[in-house]
Amino acid sequence: MDINIKVVSKQEIKLRKGFTGADWWFDARGNLQVRIEKVENPQHEIALSIHEMEEALYSKLLGVEVKQVDEFDAVYEAAHQDNHGLNAGDAPGCPYAVPHSLATASERVYAALAGICWEKYDKEVGDL
Repeated sequence: MDINIKVVSKQEIKLRKGFTGADWWFDARGNLQVRIEKVENPQHEIALSIHEMEEALYSKLLGVEVKQVDEFDAVYEAAHQDNHGLNAGDAPGCPYAVPHSLATASERVYAALAGICWEKYDKEVGDL
């Protein structure tokens, strides 16, 4: 399996699911595709990439399908349009809650080692 991570515009991310920030899926060949929205700090892009990649891989390992993630995210996003900073992966009933939590742990480790202020980073990512 190849892992393809790209930093792209908000418009490109929005094409697949209709909302922005970050996205992942497995293509027809079974390769992982990760897209994250461009931000000012490259270290923030790396932290977000780590999160998305691990969330995808843990989801696959645990049998959570991309369709489940996409459907849950769409419903959650529609219900929380005015609540920036909330994350579908932390919501009750999220089918990928465990993969999301594990990915967040790694993301936080990277952030600490890179000297990223978590509060600032989390707000920036939450506002995408």
